Amino acid sequence: MNLEQKLAKIKAQGHFRALKPVERLEGKWLTMNGQKLLNFTSNDYLGLGQAPFSLNVTDEKHLAAIENLASSRWVSGNAEIYEVIETTMSQYFGFEAALITNSGYDANLAVFQAFQDESVVVFSDAENHASLIDGIRLSRMDKEIYRHRDVQHLENLLAQYPKSKTKIIVTDSVFSTNGGLADLQQLVQLKKHYPNTWLFVDDAHAFGLRLHSYYEDIDILTTSLSKAVGAHGGAILCSALFKTVLINTARALIYSSALPLFNLYRIQNNLSLMLKDTERSQKIQQLSQSFNELHAEYTQKRYPEMALSPIKQIPFTDNTKAAKAQEQLNAQGILLSLFRYPTVQQPILRISLSWLHDKHDIERLFEVMEQIQ
Repeated sequence: MNLEQKLAKIKAQGHFRALKPVERLEGKWLTMNGQKLLNFTSNDYLGLGQAPFSLNVTDEKHLAAIENLASSRWVSGNAEIYEVIETTMSQYFGFEAALITNSGYDANLAVFQAFQDESVVVFSDAENHASLIDGIRLSRMDKEIYRHRDVQHLENLLAQYPKSKTKIIVTDSVFSTNGGLADLQQLVQLKKHYPNTWLFVDDAHAFGLRLHSYYEDIDILTTSLSKAVGAHGGAILCSALFKTVLINTARALIYSSALPLFNLYRIQNNLSLMLKDTERSQKIQQLSQSFNELHAEYTQKRYPEMALSPIKQIPFTDNTKAAKAQEQLNAQGILLSLFRYPTVQQPILRISLSWLHDKHDIERLFEVMEQIQ
């Protein structure tokens, strides 16, 4: 294996990536290489990642939070606070049980590991997140890929399998690159129509944003705790029986050290804020609506995805044009994410809206985009 040739090929295709040190984060502003940038790249949708948080370290239980259990949850790392948070989550969202993992990625891998070696077939949306794709591949499961949000195509595929076959419909609730919403109610109806069918929803980019009002009859819901919750980790909401299966099969849980206790208290704090505070999610939807309206105003075109999610995109025909636009935006003090293959088929600049933004920030983005195009 020639590593230099491998990197040269990646560069020639325009897919090369590099890590960039962040010097400071302050609200919606991020400093890199001494330059202060208006940050449209963060998944901290509700601004809770920068919400004030402190522990009363004179309290014996909180004092223990600065310790590290240094063990898997499966061994001796299952701190009491885990189960307190899991109970809060499962009760609020209407599931029997919840299980916290070290990331949303781990949560998705864990779910598929529970079905490994069983006679199942997975029906996966063509635009599902990489962690879902990897979970299917690593578990060596039979799969069918249905066209993006095409429920009729999904039904056609489901109809090809006998009633006795276990079927798992897998979808993002909000798709991570285009911000579109899955029609969960339609998927639930489809699940009910075909016997022996499960519905598994990755809610990472919708969790806490009140974009979906319908979680009934979803068998498994996974999420990240690193986005709207503003902490670090992931979670699986499911039946009590499935949780027990996960504890016994999920390698991502069994062979990973438990999360630091301080982070768990942060999750508890931010989750409480998220569940009580509707103003933050309302503002996100208002900003999303403002983006859609300004897009129509500046481009004379209707934004193709009118969902009120915080994820927006600007598509490009090739990597060179997308990278140049990103550089020009950076020069004007605006930071957007550049997504290329294999994350997306065609390059895009992705915009992540946050409670930390206001309408003037979006106007500034469109003003600069108009200048550079």
